[in-house]
Amino acid sequence: MKKNWRNKNKVETKKGLNAAWFMNGFHLPTTLSQLLAVTLLLLVACTNGKKQAEQQIAYTCPMHPSVVTDKPGTCPICGMNLVRRTNLNEEIELTEDLASLVSSPNEAVSSSVKTIKGDFRSMPVVTAAQGIVTYDTRNVFTIPARIGGRLEKVYLKYIFQKLRKGQKVADIYSPELVAAQRELLYLVENDSMNTGLIASAKERLYLLGVTKNQVSELIGKRKVFYSFPIYSQYSGYVIGLEQQVPVLSASAKTSGMKEGMGGALGETSSASPSPMTVRASELIREGNYVSVGQPLFKIVDPSALRIELDLPVAKSGLVSLGDEVELDWSNGDMIKGKIDFIQPFFTEGQEFVKARVYVPNNDELKIGQLVRATIRLKPVEALWVPREAVLDLGVNDVVFVKEGDVFRARPVKVSLQTDGWVAIAQGLTSSEDVAINAQYLVDSESFIKVK
Repeated sequence: MKKNWRNKNKVETKKGLNAAWFMNGFHLPTTLSQLLAVTLLLLVACTNGKKQAEQQIAYTCPMHPSVVTDKPGTCPICGMNLVRRTNLNEEIELTEDLASLVSSPNEAVSSSVKTIKGDFRSMPVVTAAQGIVTYDTRNVFTIPARIGGRLEKVYLKYIFQKLRKGQKVADIYSPELVAAQRELLYLVENDSMNTGLIASAKERLYLLGVTKNQVSELIGKRKVFYSFPIYSQYSGYVIGLEQQVPVLSASAKTSGMKEGMGGALGETSSASPSPMTVRASELIREGNYVSVGQPLFKIVDPSALRIELDLPVAKSGLVSLGDEVELDWSNGDMIKGKIDFIQPFFTEGQEFVKARVYVPNNDELKIGQLVRATIRLKPVEALWVPREAVLDLGVNDVVFVKEGDVFRARPVKVSLQTDGWVAIAQGLTSSEDVAINAQYLVDSESFIKVK
């Protein structure tokens, strides 16, 4: 009986709640689907209310945002006119008056600095380059083995050993040479009247590298020589057979020069040549066997040298054969030369074009020595302005163009620079006035704003 009384109270309570909801215009949802429908209706109502609130026009004070009203008027605090507060996603028409107010103050500078017009004329160009002293490949020779055999004695012992023409460099034993000598002696002793065969036997020895004096000595002594000397036909210094000429290292090529169609804004930085790897095993040694035509030694004659200049790609099109070059050895000495050769292709891994200048050796130049060169190019026709009129911002070069009573910064493209003048390729005409000193118009680079 007690349990039934409790269930009865629960039923009566539920009925009372339903009656209260019905009196207020709502029906209590009795199922899950009804409950979800009511929740969705409430969310839609909240969203519509929020949009209506955003679209409602309101006025506020620019100096006191806390003052908000739905009608135009004045601020009760400062007396300023109230302005309409824009709603979210509302587009604003940018009128001419409004554009002048929101424009950056850095776009124009008011000043009385002197101006100048660009001068369209032809001007000679001077550009700088870096280089290095290398071998003149026309004076690099090899001493080959004209016969095969074994080296009995080698007289060249180390790299860069000085050598003179006619000096003995090695002694070689060759079975082929021994057989040729015996053939000549046999003909001389047994068929001395057969001059044709004797001449052919002598000619064979000459082709094997035997000199006429050695042949005469062979016939006079009637004795076979088992070891024949090899003589040098050139003067110079001994280098390794696989030794490469010195070249500028990567650090030398990344200098303080500005890439462009012509010139460096600053001086070139210090550079160092790539080291030359020298191994003792590069020289051939006694007891080694050699074959016919094998190179024994490599000789460099330093009486004439070659200067290799590295030209950036932008400059290579301006340099021509025969252009005058002034070479600075960094010791106060300067000599003049001419561009003798421009490499028509790029070396793998290089971003520079090689230009060569051949110079005589004055006994002061060293292989691998660094050189600074000044190349005088042919006159170039362009629009030239003073160097001070162009301001380098790193990414852009700008000039200040006079428009009415103010100066506006304008980006330009610089092509050449020489002797205090800059050639403008794009961005300026000869009828426009520019500030003669661009740096005077700014306090810092961050002040400038270009369109």
